[in-house]
Amino acid sequence: MPRAIQLYRRFIRAGALLLCAAPIAVQASTYWSGVSRALPVSPLGNTVALSCHNCYGSSTAATNAQVATALSRGFDLIEFDLTAHAYGQVYVEHADSGVAVGSFVDALSNSNLQQSDRLLFLEIKESYSTAAASDAMMLSVLRSIRDWGYAKAGRPVFLRAFMDGRHNHLVRAKALLAQSEFASIRDYVRFHTLIESDIRNNIRTTKSLGFDGVELEYRMTSLFGALMQARMLGLGVGVYTTPANMGELYLSALREDVDFITSDYDRGTTPMATSARALIAEPTSLVHMNTAQQTAWPLTYARTNATRYAIAQGTATPALELLSVASDEDRVGGSMVFTGAQSATTWQADNDTNGGFMVSAVVNFDDLTSGATAAIVAKSDSGGFALEQAGTLLRFGVYVNGGYQYATAPLSLFNGTDSYFIVGAYDGNGAVRLWVNNVERTPSVSVTGGVGLNTSPIVIGADPQGATDRRYFFKGKIQQVMVQRWRDH
Repeated sequence: MPRAIQLYRRFIRAGALLLCAAPIAVQASTYWSGVSRALPVSPLGNTVALSCHNCYGSSTAATNAQVATALSRGFDLIEFDLTAHAYGQVYVEHADSGVAVGSFVDALSNSNLQQSDRLLFLEIKESYSTAAASDAMMLSVLRSIRDWGYAKAGRPVFLRAFMDGRHNHLVRAKALLAQSEFASIRDYVRFHTLIESDIRNNIRTTKSLGFDGVELEYRMTSLFGALMQARMLGLGVGVYTTPANMGELYLSALREDVDFITSDYDRGTTPMATSARALIAEPTSLVHMNTAQQTAWPLTYARTNATRYAIAQGTATPALELLSVASDEDRVGGSMVFTGAQSATTWQADNDTNGGFMVSAVVNFDDLTSGATAAIVAKSDSGGFALEQAGTLLRFGVYVNGGYQYATAPLSLFNGTDSYFIVGAYDGNGAVRLWVNNVERTPSVSVTGGVGLNTSPIVIGADPQGATDRRYFFKGKIQQVMVQRWRDH
């Protein structure tokens, strides 16, 4: 379909929705309501559970060691992958080896795990063949969970599988839970699908099957469109698997917009200086605005805590486009539409003296060829930062030692159809860095020094020149903006 027709249909749909829209509060996730464990909470009040990725080894002893590390590092979800061998035993392993590795029962009998408040995150790795074979495996899994005292009030167990046929094990397990022998646990088992293809249809299928959540690969195209679609359908949302390298950035950048994160961060022999749990709670927030679940002006954003601040509609503010949850566009819900003369002003928020910024935005571009400088989000008035287009580049720059240093990505990477999750960061010592869809692009040379302070506000859609003057206006849609103080972790 030609882009012009797509835009016209989008405009008509958005206009119809705006005519009947009424302001609503931004919906906070309640996915973890009723869980006894005190889960990490972000500075803005979002609860994010942390999953220890592949929290097992090649023997029961090795698995117990991995679990011990996860317990000591504060992980909330203990991930075991499960297979079934030909003779009926369920094992903890990534792929069906057919040899005797640590069994699921032995992993559950770990007294340290039993006596903890951690939640089981169980991924069914076994290929789906027949209902009878699946029932045999899932009966064993459910009985083991029940008999070893898991899946109870305040401590649910999560059964998970890829949406590639293996999710049929979850369908069978959900049906088996209706049997009387599982009455004591059926209310405390939740179901997640891991989705890598036919994303939007599989999110809807997850909902229609009566499951509880979706897990998405953290580098996928138009990530936020899928996350927000699932959340607006009432599903829990999470991402997998953020890496150990630069893991602090991924955890901090995603912490306000998901319910759980599976990560390899802080899994090494030596604990990281800042734990994953501490990163979720670290009081670094300056601005967070996600318009996905906002349906009318005034739009609101958060600063350093859960208090919401309003941006009033005016002649120079962007229009609000609303896309149906069923639209399958690159974004769903609300987005600000900038046509080259609009901006949204937040507040004058600075970094720490010797530190820097981390900035993110969810963006759909409408001008990739003019070469004009256009600010997506900026505080760049002889100081601060800018995430912007300039010539043939997307760049993130910070003002250090009297000038701007930039990380870059070519605009040829982008199109006008998809939305992009863009993150820029500088911590006060090292390179300025830029990620597009959680893939790092070209960093700056290494620099040292705090980002220069100024008195201009953080502005979305334009570059600030003092309190009220604006330039370098952006053309496109912006759904999410986040700014944090950032330091060397």
